[in-house]
Amino acid sequence: MVTVKASQKIFTDSEVANLTGICVDHLQQFCEEPPFGFIARAAEAAGIQADQWLFTLSDLMVLVTLFPRCTH
Repeated sequence: MVTVKASQKIFTDSEVANLTGICVDHLQQFCEEPPFGFIARAAEAAGIQADQWLFTLSDLMVLVTLFPRCTH
């Protein structure tokens, strides 16, 4: 179970990693496929590299459901 503030709508990749226990490397590998991590895809369309991925609360809930915590 993940507990977040009701007012928080957007989460960075490091926040998602801390909340879910999924390491940033695995998170970014999974999210290279749409529909997760919307800012990186927008940056790629503009021809620049995104510093961070941003996730919605819906993204966070799906990730928690689909992926176990990393053990490394």
